[in-house]
Amino acid sequence: MSAAATRPDARERRRRVLPFRVELARQLSQWRVRIVLLVLAVLPIVVRVALLIGGPPSSGGTDLAALAQASGATFAGFVLVLAGGFLVTLVAALLFGDLIAGEASRSTLKYLLTIPVPRMRLLAVKVLVATVILAVGIVALTAIALLVGVLSYGAGGLQVPGGPRLGFGDSVGRLALTAAASVVGLLWAAALGTLLTVVADSPLAAAGGVVLASILSRILDQIPDLGDLRVLLPTHYSSAFRRFLTAPVDLAPVADALLSGLIWAILFGTVAAWWFGRKDVSG
Repeated sequence: MSAAATRPDARERRRRVLPFRVELARQLSQWRVRIVLLVLAVLPIVVRVALLIGGPPSSGGTDLAALAQASGATFAGFVLVLAGGFLVTLVAALLFGDLIAGEASRSTLKYLLTIPVPRMRLLAVKVLVATVILAVGIVALTAIALLVGVLSYGAGGLQVPGGPRLGFGDSVGRLALTAAASVVGLLWAAALGTLLTVVADSPLAAAGGVVLASILSRILDQIPDLGDLRVLLPTHYSSAFRRFLTAPVDLAPVADALLSGLIWAILFGTVAAWWFGRKDVSG
C-alpha cells in the first residue's frame, strides 16, 4: 500500500519539475524575447506611419500593397504579408535558437539538469513555451494590425486583389486562418532552431543558422532547373498562408505546407532529441 501511495507522489513531483509557467516566466525575462514581441506589436504602427508618409495609393493598383488603405481588414492582411516572409522566420530563429544554447552560454544548463530535470522534459517544455510565445506573437500582430487598420481606414472588409470585397466577419476569419497558416509555415524553422540550439553553445550561432538556411532555401527555390525537387525545400510553401487572402481559397498549398512542416519538424526534432540526450553539459 505504501508503494502504491509512493508512485503517485513520485509522478506528482515529476510533473512539478520545471512547470510550464516557470519556464514561460524565464523566457519572458530574456531581452531577446521581449524585443521580438515588441517588434511584432509595433510593426503595424510603423507600416501605418509609412503609408501616411507615402500618401494615397496610385489609382488602378490591384495588388494587396496598392489596396492596403482600402479598409481596416485589408491593411491587416497587408501587414501579415509583409511580416510573413523573413521577419517571422527571424522571430522563430531567435526564440528557438536561444532555448538550450542560451542556457549553456549563461552557464545555467548544468544546474537545471541537476535539480533534477529530465533532459527530454526540459527540451519539451522549452519548445512548448517558445511555440506558445511565437503563436501569441503572431496573433497579437494580427490583432494590432486589425485594430490600427480599423481606426485608420474604417471597419470595412478585406478587399481581395482582383476579386470581391468580403464582409467584415468573413475577413476576420480569413485573417485568423492566415495567422494560423503563418505559424504552420514556421514549423521547419522552429524545429531547425531546436536542433541547432542543442548543437551550438551560442544562441546567436543557432539563430544565424536558421536564417542562413532560410536564405539558401529561398535562393534555391528560385532556380527553375531544380524542377520538382524544389518541393523538398523547407521554404517552398512559405507563402501558402496568402491563399486565405484570395478568392476563391485554394487549400491545396496550405495542406502541402502543413505536411512539409510536419516532416521537417519530425526530422529535425528527432535529431535534436537524440543529440541532446547525449550532449555533454558537465562543463
